[in-house]
Amino acid sequence: ERRRLQNDILQLNTYVALFTFTPQESEDLEMRSGVIEDRIGFFPAAFAHQVKAGDRVFRCHRTFIGCKEQGQITLKEGQICVSGEDEHSGFIRVASGKKRGYVPCDVLENI
Repeated sequence: ERRRLQNDILQLNTYVALFTFTPQESEDLEMRSGVIEDRIGFFPAAFAHQVKAGDRVFRCHRTFIGCKEQGQITLKEGQICVSGEDEHSGFIRVASGKKRGYVPCDVLENI
């Protein structure tokens, strides 16, 4: 029971970094604290996305220019995105930062 509770807590507090970030001034952005391996520090809240139970995390392996009118978004090569949805007709709805929309599954790789 204790292990299940720890896993539930971990799922509620797991984030994935969406971008590489080199801080310029700490006052510019809302910051969160975090731990990665043996390092503890702060990162901009806008540069992370909370991963919920059932979500999958992807990396875009080639740039895709989306068509806004069709509900698609543009993803650049190397960009990270998250989805809790299933694929439909070769597309999947993803979120990356504030952007949400459809991208073709063949530009994504699970990470």
